Amino acid sequence: ALPSGGQPRRNRVPTSIMAGISRQYRETQEAALDLVDGLTDEQLGWSPNETTPSIGFHLWHLARWADYLQEMIHGRGSQIWERENLAVRWDMATASLGYAQTGMSMDEKAAMALPLPGKALLLDYARRAFELAQQAVASIDDAAFYRVYACLHGEDWHDGQIGPIISTWMTHDNRHLGMIECLIGIQGMRGSADS
Repeated sequence: ALPSGGQPRRNRVPTSIMAGISRQYRETQEAALDLVDGLTDEQLGWSPNETTPSIGFHLWHLARWADYLQEMIHGRGSQIWERENLAVRWDMATASLGYAQTGMSMDEKAAMALPLPGKALLLDYARRAFELAQQAVASIDDAAFYRVYACLHGEDWHDGQIGPIISTWMTHDNRHLGMIECLIGIQGMRGSADS
């Protein structure tokens, strides 16, 4: 039904491009956390075959990229992963964790064998990494969209321009959210982040 005056209601319009991007970035991460919150350790670790990473892997990978992104914005040394030495604490062989220990370009067998921590520890890390990344993204205004940030590991994504990097990683996060939805659905549960 249309409100009085016959005009459709519109969602609140962001005041800037970066405000809209920041909101979408946050909502994707919140959707991932909402989807996995009610899962058991077994459901997080389940895989349908020998080549498909688990929900837990996808969540860990999302958290690693969020932690990495917030470090790009907040500065070297701000990663929770490194400050708390989580790879060692979680008994993960750092050489096998892919690019910058994020899971990117990780060997398929290593990804499948990754010893993820229990749900409580994994969700705690994801929540904290997401929160820092969301704060970092929210600190970027439209004028800073093309600001060049220091590349931490020699990468040259989008010539170091933070806005395009955030947009690309937001697309990446949505792809992994879709994988999480699918893996929940395959296990016979409702797997939609849109509900």
